[in-house]
Amino acid sequence: MRIFASTGPLFARPLDWALAVVADAGYDGAELMVTQDPGTQDPERIRTAMAAEGVAIPVVHGPFLLITRRVFGTDPVEKARRAIELAGGIGAELMIVHPPYRWQRRFHRWLLEDGDREAAAHGTRIGVENLYPVTVRGRRVRFHRYTEPEHLLPFRHVVLDTSHFGVAGVDIVAAYDSLRDRAVHLHVSDYRGEGRDSHAPLGHGLLPLAGFLHLVGEDDRRAAASATVGAAVVPLVDTPSITLELDCRPYLDDRAALVGYLRQEREKCAALLAGAPALEVLGRPDEVSVAPGAAEDDADQPTAGPARR
Repeated sequence: MRIFASTGPLFARPLDWALAVVADAGYDGAELMVTQDPGTQDPERIRTAMAAEGVAIPVVHGPFLLITRRVFGTDPVEKARRAIELAGGIGAELMIVHPPYRWQRRFHRWLLEDGDREAAAHGTRIGVENLYPVTVRGRRVRFHRYTEPEHLLPFRHVVLDTSHFGVAGVDIVAAYDSLRDRAVHLHVSDYRGEGRDSHAPLGHGLLPLAGFLHLVGEDDRRAAASATVGAAVVPLVDTPSITLELDCRPYLDDRAALVGYLRQEREKCAALLAGAPALEVLGRPDEVSVAPGAAEDDADQPTAGPARR
C-alpha cells in the first residue's frame, strides 16, 4: 500500500521545502493541502516543485478548513470545482472535500448528483471525508452532515479519518468494515481523547490502530492475490492509499527531527499493515482505557541522520 504524508502540518513552509522533507522521510508521495500559499494553488508551480523534489502528489485536499475558508472563494461548490481542476492539472487521482455544513444544501446535492461526473471530466475523483460533532457549552452539536459511517453510504468514494472518528466516538474498525467497498483513501493518526482532533502519533492515543491497519493490510493482500493471474499483476485502482496526517508542531524548527519523526511514523504504519503486533510497534496494547496526557512530549520520537540539504 502507498503511504503519503500531508503537507498540511507543514503549511508555514514553502511547498518545495515540505516535499523535500517528505522525500527524505521515505514516503511514497504527498497529499497536498491547498492553503493561502499561492504555491499550493497554481498547477504549474506545483508540478515544478514535484519535479524538483522527485515527489508525486496523488491526493489533493481542497481548501475546506476554517483557516482556508476564503481560498478559491467562499461558495463550496465553486471551491470544489476549482480544487478538482487543480487536481486534474497535476495528475492527482483524488481530491478530498470536507462534508457540507447541515445548512449547505446546494453543496450536499452537488456532491450527490454532479460531483463525480465533473471530477471524472478532469481525470480525478472526489473523496468525501468524515467530520465530527463539536462541543458547544457542554453539548455535542453536529454542524457537518457526515459524522457517522452510515452518513457516507450514498457516496462512491469516501475518505476515512481515524482521528475524526475518534472525536465522534465511532469504532474505527467497524467503520472501515462497513465502508471498505467505498474507502479509497485513509487519514491515519491517533486520538488522545477529550474531544480534541489530536492527529497524534501512532500509539500515543486511544484508537485501536493495530486492528484497523491489520484489517486494511489483509484486504490489500487479498485483493493483490485475487488480481494476480500467472506472472501478470493487474493494477488495483481502488486499493486504499493512506496519508499520515500528523501534528508536526514540536518538530518544525528542527528539520532533522521532523524527518526522523515522519520516518518513524511511516515505519510504524507499514509494520502494522504487514500484521506486526500492537505491543511490538506501538508499545501498548491495541485497546487502552485511559487517555495519555494532552501535554505528552512524545519523547520517544527519534531524530534523523544527516539531512539531505
